[in-house]
Amino acid sequence: MLNPHTRAELAAQITGPVLEPEDEGFAAECAPFNLAVTHRPRVVVGAVNSADVQAAVRFAAQQRLPVAVMATGHQATLTADDAVLITTHRMAQVSVDPASRTARVAAGARWQQVIDAATPLGLAPLNGSSPLVGVVGYTLGGGLSPTMGRALGWAADHVTSMEVVTADGELRSVDAASEPDLFWALRGGKSNFGVVTAMEFALFPVEQLWAGGLFFDGADVEAVLHAYAEVTAGAPDDLSSSIALLRLPALPGVPEFLADRFAVHVRISCLGSPDEAARLVAPLRAAAPVLVDTLGPMPYASFAQIHNDPADPAPFMERTAMLHSLTAEAVEEILAAAGPAADCPVHFVELRHLGGALGRAADNAVGHRDAQFALWVVGVGAPDAFTAMNAYADELLQRVSPWSTGGKYLNFMAAQDTGASAVSAAYDEAAYQRLRSIKRRFDPDNLFRLNHNIPPEERPMADDKLQLLIDHAAIVDALHRYTAGLDHGDADLLTSSLTEDAMVDLTPATSKIGLDFPALKPRDTVVGVLIPAVGPLDTSHVISNVRARVDGDHAHVKCYAMAQHYLPGEGPKPGRTRHALMMNRYDADLTRDGDTWRISRLTIDNAWFEGDESVLLPGD
Repeated sequence: MLNPHTRAELAAQITGPVLEPEDEGFAAECAPFNLAVTHRPRVVVGAVNSADVQAAVRFAAQQRLPVAVMATGHQATLTADDAVLITTHRMAQVSVDPASRTARVAAGARWQQVIDAATPLGLAPLNGSSPLVGVVGYTLGGGLSPTMGRALGWAADHVTSMEVVTADGELRSVDAASEPDLFWALRGGKSNFGVVTAMEFALFPVEQLWAGGLFFDGADVEAVLHAYAEVTAGAPDDLSSSIALLRLPALPGVPEFLADRFAVHVRISCLGSPDEAARLVAPLRAAAPVLVDTLGPMPYASFAQIHNDPADPAPFMERTAMLHSLTAEAVEEILAAAGPAADCPVHFVELRHLGGALGRAADNAVGHRDAQFALWVVGVGAPDAFTAMNAYADELLQRVSPWSTGGKYLNFMAAQDTGASAVSAAYDEAAYQRLRSIKRRFDPDNLFRLNHNIPPEERPMADDKLQLLIDHAAIVDALHRYTAGLDHGDADLLTSSLTEDAMVDLTPATSKIGLDFPALKPRDTVVGVLIPAVGPLDTSHVISNVRARVDGDHAHVKCYAMAQHYLPGEGPKPGRTRHALMMNRYDADLTRDGDTWRISRLTIDNAWFEGDESVLLPGD
């Protein structure tokens, strides 16, 4: 819990609600669409505008708490425990400029809102399969459109500008000309670089699709899957498609003809003419008896009918891999793992056809454009069932590994794939290293880490700075060897700290307590005088406040040395031990000797003294 004063300071800066775990409405504010995770943040900020986001990020940085951001929560990653969770669903503004064919959305907008604003104007976005998914998170993860992806590319490729609150709490406007590195990283880097509060992207003059689905009985999956592999092998860019092997339970929203049975669903979206589209899918229609055929002309506004994604929150797991091909052998491995005879605990195994414009180069972080298919495994149920589902997914991914690019599609990755090796697999190697470099610049403390995290680059220290640290450590070691030689009466240790012509001058300090102590030189004399002088006492030195200036093989040092002296055998026995406490100020010159440093001149100036000075007097 925050203390009341701290919470009041935060709330005074926020227009929206500021809620802690004991507050009414906290659980509802933190609830994601994917119920596989339960967020328990230290505080949740319901942002209404960019200023709210800025205040929340600055607060998190001051409190040294990580930041998590959630619009709809369709993707389950790390829980936002003991964090500052920023929810953006109140920031849902959408505007469309028909002249420039662009849309501008705020952080919490969903695809249905964009569709509602754009399609009456004859325009369409590169949206996802569900109208309920948040626009920003989907796009920052790449954005694989099932309607026009192969024709037009990734959604991230068509973003023209963004506003983002970075880890320093600044609101930045970024595009290709302003902060180009950050603009590059955001498009594909998900939430690693800040909280995107607004985004502008291109729309396309598309009013109608030839789209829908073909449903088959699961017993015919072999014929249908082989036919699908043949159709996609020669598909034009205008044809976007996917195939899903379904095992759906009888739940609300599941059509009766699909409930509690194994079925196959082929999803089609074509921008070509109806005749050309029908010709392209004819081999699929002929592959096996069709249970339901919904293919035909469709207003773009009805796109959700292609996939019929779930509309109600539920806990689900997901895993993914990118494939470079779908050969006959790959089809057989998928059938062995997910076909009619397979023990398959997940609810669908899907292949989405990539290639086309999705394979074209673009100046952003979205990677693995050489892949031809994205494999997606999804299981729905109580989290305690996910162990078996993930074990199954591991086996399936292993089966298809000969056809894998080694990559993963970021938006299909969930909590199981938040480790460093899994996250790096979502990117091309060079892009991942560039992302880490940009992360170091904009979020060096990794404030935005409760996600598929890209850690800041760990830059090696410059050679000159590293050598300076090594020299400082060796200089401090010389000072400690000097005092330890005195403390233990160790002539060899004291000798190791001094050059042969070393000079030690204790006069400024010893004269203050009535000792007549000469300046000593060279090393043999220093050791021969100091060891007998200190040897009778139990002495302990502490070195502090060392300030060293190094110039080549020479150094000048100033520090403090607190020396506690006791009579032999008495030690620190409060109330009866005679002691002398001296705070000495050292002013020394040192010389490099190979990898070590040695004292060439040491002057000791007494800073203050307390105790019984007779402890230090000869013959006492």
